[in-house]
Amino acid sequence: MSQLYCVARFKAQPGKAKALQEALTALINNTHQEEGCLLYQLSEEIPYEGANGEPWDCIFIEQWASRATFDKHCTQPYIKDYFEQVAPSIVAEADVRLYRPV
Repeated sequence: MSQLYCVARFKAQPGKAKALQEALTALINNTHQEEGCLLYQLSEEIPYEGANGEPWDCIFIEQWASRATFDKHCTQPYIKDYFEQVAPSIVAEADVRLYRPV
């Protein structure tokens, strides 16, 4: 089995950046306890000079032991609750991408 990387980017609805950061921060402790979680780091984007477009408010950089452990993470009640109940009221745009080592 190969490790899996995930970059999950979230842009807040206007005026909701702090609420977004708080909601995402609340996911960290439980996720760090999951089997197969090697890295689950919440960061905020720092725009650089010459960047095109608006910055993303928050980005999770994740590393998982396998695709199976990532898939299991996605079924956890606190993750499902975030995407189904919390995100619709604070997230304007989300982009989740998976990567594997080459």
